[in-house]
Amino acid sequence: MKKLLFLILSVLVLSACGGNNEPVQLSFDEIQDLALDEQVKAIIDNAGLVEDYRIVLDGNSVAVVYPAEYISDNRLALDDSGESFPNVAMTLVEHLNILDLDEIVITSYEPSTDLTKVSALFTNETIRELDFDKWKDEKEKFPQRIYRYSDGYLIRGNVWENLNEDEQEAIGNESKNVINSDSQFWEYYGSYVE
Repeated sequence: MKKLLFLILSVLVLSACGGNNEPVQLSFDEIQDLALDEQVKAIIDNAGLVEDYRIVLDGNSVAVVYPAEYISDNRLALDDSGESFPNVAMTLVEHLNILDLDEIVITSYEPSTDLTKVSALFTNETIRELDFDKWKDEKEKFPQRIYRYSDGYLIRGNVWENLNEDEQEAIGNESKNVINSDSQFWEYYGSYVE
């Protein structure tokens, strides 16, 4: 009976502490004995933002590729909801940060065509400079800032065209090329879905 009471109290305390719906981040100690691909999978599964995804590893670079179904283009590209690209990408980058990766590419795609819808690149240097707490505070009003924070991004033409003028203006451009980089990993996994 004491164990059951303890379990119920623990769930209630955790629920009260997690009221902001932010996923609790794993610590490196919890996954350090796993291979890199298993570490990435554990982090993504723990975040609970995407169910169906693929990971691609190339050296110390990782791409997370997931289908963006059942969400309109404007909500995907520029929204503060849990399933929006800005929220998914920034949360995954924050959680994957414990792995000290060289590059992280997050790519959403249209499953019926396997075309990239929205993607972004974050390099290790950029990730170290990001203030994720500031992002959490501002994402409701300014979800478009993810594109400025990234090293590169792509909003596929048809998705870009489905945004209204105000949304396009808030983002600025439909793509941002990586400055001073010849990242073939980004060039490929930011644009193509295998």
